[in-house]
Amino acid sequence: MAQTELPPAALSKDQRTKLALLCFAVWLHAASSMLAATTLPSAVREFGGGHLIGWAFALYLLGSIIAGSSTSLLTRRLGLRAAVSLAALLYGIGSMICAIAPNMIIVLAGRLVQGVGGGYLVAIAFVALRHWFAPNLVPKVMALISAVWSLSAFAGPLVGGSFATFANWRMAFVAAAVQAALFFAFALKVAPRSTDRATDERPSIPLLRLGLISGAVLSLAFAGAEVQPLRSTLLCILGIGMFLLMLLQDRKRPNTRLFPSRPFATSTPVGAGLTLVLSASFASVSFIVYGPILLETLHGLSPLAAGYIVAFESVCWGLAAVIVASFKSVDDAWLIRTGTVILSISLIGFALLMASGPVWAILACAGVQGAGFGIMWAFVYRRITDHADPTEADTAASAIPTIQQIGFACGAAASGLVANALGFGEDVGLATAHSAAFWVFFAFVPFTVIAAIAGWRLAKAQCLIPRSDTESRGSH
Repeated sequence: MAQTELPPAALSKDQRTKLALLCFAVWLHAASSMLAATTLPSAVREFGGGHLIGWAFALYLLGSIIAGSSTSLLTRRLGLRAAVSLAALLYGIGSMICAIAPNMIIVLAGRLVQGVGGGYLVAIAFVALRHWFAPNLVPKVMALISAVWSLSAFAGPLVGGSFATFANWRMAFVAAAVQAALFFAFALKVAPRSTDRATDERPSIPLLRLGLISGAVLSLAFAGAEVQPLRSTLLCILGIGMFLLMLLQDRKRPNTRLFPSRPFATSTPVGAGLTLVLSASFASVSFIVYGPILLETLHGLSPLAAGYIVAFESVCWGLAAVIVASFKSVDDAWLIRTGTVILSISLIGFALLMASGPVWAILACAGVQGAGFGIMWAFVYRRITDHADPTEADTAASAIPTIQQIGFACGAAASGLVANALGFGEDVGLATAHSAAFWVFFAFVPFTVIAAIAGWRLAKAQCLIPRSDTESRGSH
C-alpha cells in the first residue's frame, strides 16, 4: 500500500496565523454547546421554562445545519474573508441575545442565531482548509483543529460551571460575544484579501431546500424531545422523507447545490466518504446522549464525573489525531479501515459493559471510540475533497461537518426511540436502565458495519496529493 509522506511539523508564519484563525473558529462552535449545558439550568432557575431547555440545543443544531448546508453558496457570493466575518457577527449577536434575554423564548431565539453563526464558522473553516493549505498538510492541520475541539469539550463544562456558580450565567454568553468580536477583528486581519473576491455569479438562495432541511431537523428534534413510540416513529419517517426530497431537489439545481452530486453513492469516493461520515456519526451519538444518565443511574457517578467520561472521547479523538500526524509517513487507507473497525468494537464494548462495568472499562471504550475517529478523520476529509469534482470541492468540504451533525440529530432521535421502547423514559430506574444499557448501543452496531463498508470503499480510491508545495495554497 502506498505510504503518504507527511511534511515537517514547522509551518510558515502565514500558515500559523491562518491555522490559529481556523482553530479559533472551531473553538467558538465547540465551546458553545459545553457552555450552554452548564449555564442554561441557571437560566431556567431564573425565569422558568425547564421544558424548553432541550430546544436550546435543538435550535442551535438546526441553525448549524442550515448554515453548513448553505456555506458553499455563501462563500461564492461573498468570498471567504467576508463570509467568515459575517459568521462571527451572527455568533456574537446570538450570544448577546441570550445574555440579555428576559425569558426562555428569547434565549431560544438567541441560540438559533448563535447556531447559524457557529455552523458557518466551522463549515467555512473546512472550506478554508483546502484553500489555504496544501493536501499533504491536511493531517497536521486537522490534528491541531481536533486538539482544540478536545480542549473545548474538556474545559467547556468547567468554564461554564464557573460562570454559573461564581458569577452569573449571562456573563458566559457575554464572554462568548467578546470572543466573537475578537475573532471578527482577527479574521479581518488574517484572512487573505484575495479570498474576498467573490465570483461574478450570484447564486440564488434555495429557500425550498433550506426549508426542507429545517423541517427534517425539527421533525427529528420533536421525535427525540418527548418520545412517544408511534408519534416519534412517524416524525422520524417524516424527517428522513423531507431530507430525501431535499436531496432529489438538490440534484436538479447544479448551480445552487447544497450537497455534492450523488452524496451517498458508495461507488464514488465522495459518496463513500460522506456515507461513512453519516453512518459513523449516527451510530456513535448514543453514548453522548445516554452515556451520562446511564453512568449516573447504574454506577452512581456524579453528573460532573459522568460528563467528563463522555468528554474523554473527544480528548482521545484529538490525541489520536495528533499522534498520527506526528508520524513521518502513514498508510492512510489502513487508518481509514482500522478506524471504522474500531468504532464497531467500541460500540459492542459499550453494549456489554455499560450495565455491569467496571467504570474504567467504560472509560476505555470511550477512549477507543474517540481514537477510532481521530486516526481516520483527517484522511477521510482529504480523500473526499481531493476526489470531488473541482466545481463541487467547496460544497464537499462544507458538507462534511453538516452531514456529521445531521447524523448526530438522526442518531439522537433513534436512540431515544430505542430507550423509550424499553421503558427507559417514563421510568428511569435500575431495571429499565439495565435493559437500555445494552440496546441503545448494540442496536446501532449495524450502522458501524455500513461505515466500515463505506470506509473500505473510500480506502480503495487512489490517494491524490497534487503537490507538496506547502506555499502553493497559502497565498490564496
